[in-house]
Amino acid sequence: ANLQDEETDDLKKKEGYEKTLEDTRKAGGRFVKVFESIDTMVANLQDEEADDLKKKEGCEKTREEDTRKAIVLSRAMDELSDTIQRLKEEIEELQKQIEEKNEAIAKIEEELKDAKRMRDDQNTEWKQSDSDDKEAALIVGKAIDVLTEFYTSLALVQQKAHQPVEGMKGGEAPPPPPSTWETSYKGAQDDQTGVVAIMGMVKSDIEKDQAKAKEEEDASQKAYDTFKAESEQQIKDFEKAISEMEGTIADKEGEVQDAEKDRLTKKGELETILKKIKDATPGCDFFTVNFETRLENRQVELDGLKQAKQALSGATFSL
Repeated sequence: ANLQDEETDDLKKKEGYEKTLEDTRKAGGRFVKVFESIDTMVANLQDEEADDLKKKEGCEKTREEDTRKAIVLSRAMDELSDTIQRLKEEIEELQKQIEEKNEAIAKIEEELKDAKRMRDDQNTEWKQSDSDDKEAALIVGKAIDVLTEFYTSLALVQQKAHQPVEGMKGGEAPPPPPSTWETSYKGAQDDQTGVVAIMGMVKSDIEKDQAKAKEEEDASQKAYDTFKAESEQQIKDFEKAISEMEGTIADKEGEVQDAEKDRLTKKGELETILKKIKDATPGCDFFTVNFETRLENRQVELDGLKQAKQALSGATFSL
């Protein structure tokens, strides 16, 4: 505002100078060239003042804009650095989870191998046991058949022994038995307590054991099949999760590359702006620091020129 007031006063004085110059020309043209030189110097000083102000304000505006841009770029770079760090930490965590899942898969596969070996051993043992039981049952069965046939034949012999001896007269007593037989031999008359009954129970026990072993074998096989199916499903689930996490890692690695590229671009822009500020600093500092001093010196010079012109025009003034 003060500068505008001064310009207004200068304009009024200039109009007064021009009137004085015109009067002087009418009076015979005394000091015309001097007045013209003074006017030229005044105009040059005023132009310099306006130019200084324009440069000062331009420097301040440009520096303010560049500083703001530098701050924005610096913050953007910090945010990108944070983003990159966060993405790398997330990638590291995913890689850790993948490693844990691979270890879990390896453990399950090892457990499956152990279970398969145990199942094969149990099955081999059962097959051998079942074969032995079948053979034992077959042997016992054959023994029962032989004994049954023997006792049947023996019973027939005994039955014939109780019949009348050929040539013996009726009413006569039969001859005495051989001297080696102390008592009569009953043979198969009591199978419940005889050898055949015992052999039958043995065969029945063998067959029961065989059936029980088969049930246990079937149960073991079913348990193994269930464990195998569940374990294989767990492996599939882990592999699916690993595949998804690997896809996520690939996406995040792409984001890291984009962020690093963007940060590098912004770094280049920031360096350009900082160089611009640095290069402009000497010139801008000259105008911003010395502006007031140059303005005061110029005003003194202008006042001196104006007073000189007034003196030549016959005007009076006080120092």
